[in-house]
Amino acid sequence: MVPGQALVADINTEIHAVSADFVKRAIREAEDGGAPLVVLRINTPGGRLDSTREMTQAILSSKVPVVGYVTPPGAQAASAGFLLLMACDVAAMAPGTNAGAASPVGGQGEDLPKTIKTKVSEDVAALLRSVTAPRGRPTDAAVKTVTDGLSYSETESADKKLIEIVARDLDDLFRQLDGRTIKRVGKPDASLKTAGLGHRIRVMTPLQRALGVVASPALAGLLFLIGLVGIYAEMQTPGAILPGILGGICMLLALFAMSVLPTNGAGMALILLGVLFFFLEVKLTGHGLFALGGGTAMILGAVLLFARNELAPKGEFWFVVAGAATSALILAALSIKALSIQGLPDRTGAGALVGQVVPALNALGTHCKIFVDGALWDARSSEAVSEGDPLEIVGMEGLLVLVRPKKTT
Repeated sequence: MVPGQALVADINTEIHAVSADFVKRAIREAEDGGAPLVVLRINTPGGRLDSTREMTQAILSSKVPVVGYVTPPGAQAASAGFLLLMACDVAAMAPGTNAGAASPVGGQGEDLPKTIKTKVSEDVAALLRSVTAPRGRPTDAAVKTVTDGLSYSETESADKKLIEIVARDLDDLFRQLDGRTIKRVGKPDASLKTAGLGHRIRVMTPLQRALGVVASPALAGLLFLIGLVGIYAEMQTPGAILPGILGGICMLLALFAMSVLPTNGAGMALILLGVLFFFLEVKLTGHGLFALGGGTAMILGAVLLFARNELAPKGEFWFVVAGAATSALILAALSIKALSIQGLPDRTGAGALVGQVVPALNALGTHCKIFVDGALWDARSSEAVSEGDPLEIVGMEGLLVLVRPKKTT
C-alpha cells in the first residue's frame, strides 16, 4: 500500500477464524506499509468468541492506531462485534446504527447451561472492562451489554461515552479524528493527523468468504475424516472413482479450512498414522492389532487436532471425536471387506486357470496343447502324456501353461 494512506478493512461477515485472520493480516499490512491508521468498518451480528479474542489481541498489540467504525446506516456491531468495537483505540458509529447485545449464547443461538454461561459471561465482562477502563469509557454500560443483553443506538452510545465519534462517512470520520489525542492500552497516547488523509480499502475475497463457511473446527475435522475414508476406500477398491472424487474434494476443503485454524500437527499425524495402520492390516497379517491401533490413533488424533479453548463451542470437540470414532469403524469395515475379498479364489488371469482339469490335445511327449476358458494354450507336462489324457493345470510360466497328469481311480 502507499505510505501515508489509511488502511480501511471491512468486517461485514460473522466473526470466525477467517475474519480473524483477515483482520490480523490487515493490521500487519498497515504496519509494514507505514500506514498512519487502520479503520475497521464493522457490520456484524457477532460470531465466535475465540476468534474475537484473537482479533482483540491483534488490535491491542497493533503498532498502528485502530479505529472501529460501525457503518453503513442500519449496520450493527452486535455480540462479539461490540467487543471488537470496544477493543479499538477509537470507537465510532454512523447515524442509524446500533451496538451491544453481547450476552454469550451457544453456537446455534441457544442459551448456554447456567454454569458455563456464568463462566463465559464473566470472562467476556472482564475483557470489556480491560479494554474500556484505560480509555475512559464507562465499564458499567459496557458490561450491561453482557449481563443484561442491552444494545445502544449511536446516539445512546455517544451519550454514555461508549464511543467517541458519530460520523456520516469516512471523510467526516477523518475530519473529526484530526488533532485528536487517543488513549492506547499498554502504549503511549497518540495524536492523530488525518486532515485530507487518503485511504485504501481491503475487503474479503469471494474465496475468503467461502472459506468462512467451512472454517469451523467441527466441519473442518469432519471433512478431513470423510476425505481420508474416501481416499482409503478408493485405494482398497481401485476404479470405484466416486469415493476417490468425494474424498479428494473433502480433503482439499479440510486443508483449506485448516490453513486458518489452530490445527495441531501431532493430532493430524496421529489420524494419518491411524489410516496407515488400517492399510497395513490388509497388506500384512496383523490379526486385528493394526486395526485396533489405527482406531486408537484416530481417536487420540481427534482429541489433539484442535486446541481446546474455553471460548469455543464445546460441542465441536465431541463432534470431531465422534466423527473420528465413526470413521475408524468405517475403515475397519472396509479393511474386513478387503480381507474377505482377498480370500476368494481368483476368477480371472492365471490364478483362475490353476486347478482346472482339461484333456491333452496334439500331445507330443511332455508338450501338448489344451483348450481352456475359450482359448488354445501351449502346455508342458511334468510327465509324457498322450492325446486325451486328463491334465491338471498347476501354474503358468509366461504364456506356457504348466500341467501334470490327473490321476484317476
